[in-house]
Amino acid sequence: MKKIFLTVMVALCTMGIVAAQDLEKATEIYNNAAAAIENNKAEAITLFEQALGMAETLGDEGAEIVAQCKGILPKLYISLGKDLVNEKNLDEAIAKFQKAVEVGEKFGDADVAAEAKGLIPQILMADANGMLNEKNFEGAVAGYQKVIDADPANGQAHLRKGQALAQLGKADDAIKSFELAAENGQEEQAAKQLSNIYVKKAVACQKAKDMKGALENAQKSTQYADNANAQKIIGMSAMQLKQNKVAAEAFEAYLAMNPNAITKEAGIVYNLGTALVALGENDKACGYFQKIAQDAKFGEGARYQITQLKCK
Repeated sequence: MKKIFLTVMVALCTMGIVAAQDLEKATEIYNNAAAAIENNKAEAITLFEQALGMAETLGDEGAEIVAQCKGILPKLYISLGKDLVNEKNLDEAIAKFQKAVEVGEKFGDADVAAEAKGLIPQILMADANGMLNEKNFEGAVAGYQKVIDADPANGQAHLRKGQALAQLGKADDAIKSFELAAENGQEEQAAKQLSNIYVKKAVACQKAKDMKGALENAQKSTQYADNANAQKIIGMSAMQLKQNKVAAEAFEAYLAMNPNAITKEAGIVYNLGTALVALGENDKACGYFQKIAQDAKFGEGARYQITQLKCK
């Protein structure tokens, strides 16, 4: 940071006494500001702003001081902000970055303004991530909202806000956040989260004996990401609602995803066979009943169906 001497000496020879005194004072403040940078950036900022304000009243004679102050202030604000980040004083750091944006744009330092704009959501994101990792879900929701306020198109912030809301049991609010995440570049991850939420909703409906709700939520889950749990719920709910075609398709999808279920979950296979019989697909039903004919629990019923259907 250069000190200003020569320009002032030349100007003093051509100015009136009062103006010369003002320029001399502005120069002194500027030089004090330059000296303060290394040890006290906040004080340096205050002094540069004082020097700038005084020099601006001096017209052409104060132009060099004005230019120097405008050149250093945006950089000084962003540097102080970074220091505050290292000290974990994030609120003050954000305030300094915001000021760097303001003065950078005002004084024509586009690079500093752009850097500060980018740092604000990064700092806020790191803070929110820390709270999410610590399972401070309320704090994380508030933290991610700050990121979103600074950068509405931040898909990661919407996604993680949704995760925190889901942990708080606020499923409907989480769904809105995941939908916004999907709109902002996080389609795949948001789809997985939405699928999980709708499976949980379906399970809750099952427990409440709301088969229609269970079916609808499980079907919604598969629209976002097909999964075995949802297909199983669709099948069981559809059976109780006497929607045999829906049930048969869901059970077959479930078994395709879990081949071992044919021997481990004979009840699913039995229900699939029953749904197929209702649809008139007896040959197909026979194949499933025969797979579980020796099951300890469902074998007797399967053998009865095999006899009734005259399976080959």
